[in-house]
Amino acid sequence: MLLFVAAAFTSCTDDEIKTEQNFSNGPKVVGFPSDIVPVPYFEDEGVVLRKFPLDLIGTSNGQYSDTDIEVEYEIDYANSTAVEGVEFNFVDTTGKITIPAGATFGEYPLEVNTGNLSPDFKTVLVLKLTSSSAGSTVGAQYDTLKITFVGCLSELQGNYNVVITAGGLTSTRTNEIISVTGINTFKTRYVGRYLLSQLSPNGFTFIDICDEISLPKNQTLGQYSNKVYGTSFYGEGIDGIVTSESTFEIVHNISFTAGDQKQDYKYTRL
Repeated sequence: MLLFVAAAFTSCTDDEIKTEQNFSNGPKVVGFPSDIVPVPYFEDEGVVLRKFPLDLIGTSNGQYSDTDIEVEYEIDYANSTAVEGVEFNFVDTTGKITIPAGATFGEYPLEVNTGNLSPDFKTVLVLKLTSSSAGSTVGAQYDTLKITFVGCLSELQGNYNVVITAGGLTSTRTNEIISVTGINTFKTRYVGRYLLSQLSPNGFTFIDICDEISLPKNQTLGQYSNKVYGTSFYGEGIDGIVTSESTFEIVHNISFTAGDQKQDYKYTRL
């Protein structure tokens, strides 16, 4: 598989693909499928029960566990800004999440006090997985979940001009379309300086929470395995910022064997 790009662009081949985790050998791997999960409510709906999945991400033999997998976690209070009794109430305080025997996931429950979410800024509850049952292991890249409480609705969808800089070269796209895929979640048409015809699917996904933008994990460069990932360029967990009613910017990396490359985007609404 070869992505051929003219000299002005970056080439990407299978030799440059980076594997993130080898699931073919060793213990069963468990972890959170997403590192950031927005919990958005824009009006008081009372107390709402939400459940957050913990996945059996990989198995050494392709079989699910025939016994329960217990995964221990702790609350990272130092990096949490949400307050028990305000944004949320704990449902389970055992410090364990169980993936039942034969199942692909378990769930962490939480009560959300929808009337207490701020319309001006986000707050976050951070969970950190610490250990799991014998025969399983916590994937290092899947060990943290940031439950983000959002009272501010983002409306970044629309048509944009975007200036993209990568590898010392700059391209301008006048037909960028930002589409909505979920509440405060968006998809671009372009990723890096590649043409639409070179990648399938096109673009990348980002989340806007009160003018702070982040990229979810496990995104790839179109049909290739090269990773598209955020690097907290604007602060911890922040890969972009909304700079005005009509402009925003994002910085992320694309992984290559020769060296990961920074991608810088400046969006202006048309």
